[in-house]
Amino acid sequence: MNDLIHAIWLGDKMPPLSHACLDDWQKMGFAFKLWTDSNEQIQAWINGCSFARDCYERGLYAFVSDYLRLKVLEQEGGLYLDTDVTIRKNPFPLFSDVKFAIGYETDDYLGTAAIYSEPDSRILSALIHFYEVGIWNSSLYIGPQIVTHLINGTGLREIESCKLLPVRYFFPYQQEAIDFKCPDESYLVHWFQHSWKRSSGMAFLKSKHLGFFGKLYVWQKCFFRGFS
Repeated sequence: MNDLIHAIWLGDKMPPLSHACLDDWQKMGFAFKLWTDSNEQIQAWINGCSFARDCYERGLYAFVSDYLRLKVLEQEGGLYLDTDVTIRKNPFPLFSDVKFAIGYETDDYLGTAAIYSEPDSRILSALIHFYEVGIWNSSLYIGPQIVTHLINGTGLREIESCKLLPVRYFFPYQQEAIDFKCPDESYLVHWFQHSWKRSSGMAFLKSKHLGFFGKLYVWQKCFFRGFS
């Protein structure tokens, strides 16, 4: 089992919460590696995947990161965490007997802010293949929806030892306005930022799998919504 934490940041400026989370990991004694777009390997992965490259050129960094976290785990293994995740207690004992582990962020969807994988995971390989090949023929583009569909909807969970952990383990915070009480059994807390919802270029994502007229309809809809 690899006990290294990986994180990714694309762009010129990391927000204060991200700095605070990484500082917290270090204070707790966890080894971590921050991957940025100044890294040659990151640029090679982006340029080698047409979906990641098109998103990167449009500034859709959250969607590029959805792919890159999988490539990082394929190369090095370990635990990927978003930079807005804090650690309450050591999660690595959860992964001692599995090739792949992920937690539910809601009752319906698996979350991608925390993913553990061994480099040779077959589930991981299938997820990467979707981003490199299958995504252009699918209406899916949001990470949790993609991972949930592939793992639960196509039977990937049956091909190797894996864990799909309850919401309270990694995603106990559900955007409570005032009174948030973290369950004792929580290992991680993802402080949802939803920065991708403020991204431009969403028309590209929503229409990537459509023909000319479908793309035209989506682009017009997004254009006029921007002025409504």
